[in-house]
Amino acid sequence: MKNSLIPSFLKDEESNEKKFIKSELNPYYVSGFLDGESCFHLAIGKNSRYKLGYYVNPGFSIVLHKKDEFLMKEIQKFFGGIGTLKVKLNIVQFRVFSLDELDVILNHLEKFPLITKKSVDYSLFKEAIMLIKNKEHLNIEGFNKIISLRASMNLGLPNVLKEAFPDIRKREIISKDIPSVINPHWVAGFVDAEGCFWIKITKNLAKNKMRPVLGFQVTQDDRDLLLMKKLIEFFNCGRLEKVGSASSLVVTKLSLINEIIVPFFKNYCLVGSKSQDFRDWSKAVELVTKKAHLTTEGLDEILKIKSNINLSRKLDCNIDDISKPES
Repeated sequence: MKNSLIPSFLKDEESNEKKFIKSELNPYYVSGFLDGESCFHLAIGKNSRYKLGYYVNPGFSIVLHKKDEFLMKEIQKFFGGIGTLKVKLNIVQFRVFSLDELDVILNHLEKFPLITKKSVDYSLFKEAIMLIKNKEHLNIEGFNKIISLRASMNLGLPNVLKEAFPDIRKREIISKDIPSVINPHWVAGFVDAEGCFWIKITKNLAKNKMRPVLGFQVTQDDRDLLLMKKLIEFFNCGRLEKVGSASSLVVTKLSLINEIIVPFFKNYCLVGSKSQDFRDWSKAVELVTKKAHLTTEGLDEILKIKSNINLSRKLDCNIDDISKPES
């Protein structure tokens, strides 16, 4: 591959490696992960103890599979220990409700902004927080503003509020342009939330042979189609695939995986359980590169890797393997 085609983040790997503090989460990584997995919400419901007959409770949350409990603890630690962390069955939740603690989240995102369409929800949520701080939610005019903001966030108003407030109109906020330069740590965080390293096995019935296909993929709703195109530009490789209302960046060409994708994630480390998927997937990449898949033993090893990554990964994974980035 010609040097001019190498993405800028690979042109000085040594200096980039020094910038990554392995014992702490990079703030851009955190924002990237929040862009993929967090939710800003306004709970509004009836309560006769309030003057208007309704309460308003703002909140911020992240919900993950229990195998990412370590990552959730690291995120809570990054924000200074605010909020609550609860594990129930196979789910771990990080939730923040108090106004003072929500300020910690908001202050971070003012410095290290979201860049997906979730930034619109964030802007609406931030405006609602200001109304609540100014006690405007206690009068009908301010309360209606909050209902309007709530109607414009996430999936909109639930039916019970639509029926109670039929005349409320949504607020329209123009989303910000995607930055001309995306921070690579943000990309690592976003991929930890929304990316996938996969292995598929194709079969040639005529030759009675199986062939592994390796892929890296990031998928988002079509609302973030421009971001997917920007990520293709960022990596300087991959193609755009659309299925229904979703768009994906997909890289399957082995040379590009070896020259761009694997070096990037070795330099900008994943932190959650997906780091194990990347580690094992990288072993499969190496096997295919060496053409070991053409042997029975090599193919069996790749099949074993395939059966133990992503949704097939066992819950009782080794925490030490997750918390220590690959050197």
